Amino acid sequence: MHKPLLFTGLAAGAALVGAGYLSRRNLARTQRLSGIIPIVTPFIDIETAEGVLAVMEHLPDDRVTIVLHTLGGCVTACVLIANALRQFRDSTAIVPYMAISGGTLIALSATRLEMGGRASLSAVDPQIMGQRVKHLAEGKEKPSIAALAREYDVSMRKYVRGALREHLPEERLGPAMDLFLGEHSPHEWPIQRPEVEALGIAVTPAASQWATMVDRYRGRAW
Repeated sequence: MHKPLLFTGLAAGAALVGAGYLSRRNLARTQRLSGIIPIVTPFIDIETAEGVLAVMEHLPDDRVTIVLHTLGGCVTACVLIANALRQFRDSTAIVPYMAISGGTLIALSATRLEMGGRASLSAVDPQIMGQRVKHLAEGKEKPSIAALAREYDVSMRKYVRGALREHLPEERLGPAMDLFLGEHSPHEWPIQRPEVEALGIAVTPAASQWATMVDRYRGRAW
């Protein structure tokens, strides 16, 4: 059975969380980092989400920093992390290089966004079996797939609108929705910091230390 994915270019990935970086034995170390959780993995799966949620549950304060370097992943896993992130009073998403698809969804769910000078986000519309749900929703040959696609399309549009409302007034949501739902571009097309800022979303330049952190862990996970 195919799982609906936010990014389907990779069938599998060595998730850093799944590989053990955020395992129970490293939980105390993560807490000592004052709520910094690196999600450095090509693919965010359910095991990744479980590890992130476990760390969040034991953080001593109502603040968290997520460092993202990912191509996206399973819809359910990314929404689970995004939901948990929204519950923090003070949350920061840092993207030194890229947070594509589901990574963008997580980044937009934080109260603050930091991006490297060459960093990119992307559209977040879901895919089923490698095809965008908005293209499958009107399918006549496979009505069951079309029905599922419509459900995911409606759910994601509502979710993205809710996330963007935390960054933008209602009258400015239209262009942001178009950009992050990929209405005029391919799913994985890079969205750079100036485009995000042009929407009115506040973006702080990410310090070089975050790229150094990603570089250190990327070699272990990718």
